[in-house]
Amino acid sequence: MNIYEYDDFRLYLKECYERRCREDPSYSYRKFAAEASFTNPGFLNDVIKGRRKLSKEAVDKMVAVFSLSEIEAEFFRLLVSYRQAKNEALQQELYRKILFRRNRSSFARLNPLLNRYYQDFRYPLVRTAIMASDFRGDYEALGRFTVPPIPSAQMKKYVRDLCDWGMVTQQPDGRYVVTDRVVEPPEKLRDQVKRINREWIIQAIEPLMKLPADKRHVSSMLISVSRETRDRILERIESFREEIWGLVNNDPAAAEAVMLLNIQYIPKSKRPERL
Repeated sequence: MNIYEYDDFRLYLKECYERRCREDPSYSYRKFAAEASFTNPGFLNDVIKGRRKLSKEAVDKMVAVFSLSEIEAEFFRLLVSYRQAKNEALQQELYRKILFRRNRSSFARLNPLLNRYYQDFRYPLVRTAIMASDFRGDYEALGRFTVPPIPSAQMKKYVRDLCDWGMVTQQPDGRYVVTDRVVEPPEKLRDQVKRINREWIIQAIEPLMKLPADKRHVSSMLISVSRETRDRILERIESFREEIWGLVNNDPAAAEAVMLLNIQYIPKSKRPERL
């Protein structure tokens, strides 16, 4: 297990515990508590389920039981501080530190695509732009094609990285094309994916204010629904996403534009109180 693959310390602890159980079928939460000197035999399970937070002393005990090295322990402490921080500014600062350490780890060296593709929205933007253009090495023109525009020197780096990762290839005639290689982000890096999704949502704000209605579509609905209808709408959204992918994949015409589609469906209330 490589701790640098994880955004969530609880998921890391869960998988550490499960690995111990595979290695030793007699291992249990009670045995872990005894090793770590916790009086509560269900302490680890409570932490994994989010029912308890970790104190500095508890973190030190976790580090010892799971035999983390000094640098792994420092990264684990960062994950704990990040997940338990309540201040958004502090969370942002801690996550920058997490990325800094991850980018210099063995995980980043062995998995450059998985590590970097979802850190920077420009990678998927450039990849999609290549699909919609006859790109043959004119980095300046490709940089002007994207929104936001990307300087040619940076564009060259993004294209080279995508080629190195096998996501883009250059044909004998000089034209660059996108390959079928797509790496789905693992559950371990879910916060990294959330942050790139957040960036896409933020980028939808400017077109709302600047583009005419026939060039974009942005609409909002506040609806009151039962739990059953709420779940049915989620199912319809997933079905709609699959339908959109089908239209894109079966489009007989050559791609000419890059479009951003955000589907936002989030709760704007808490569970009602029982009066």
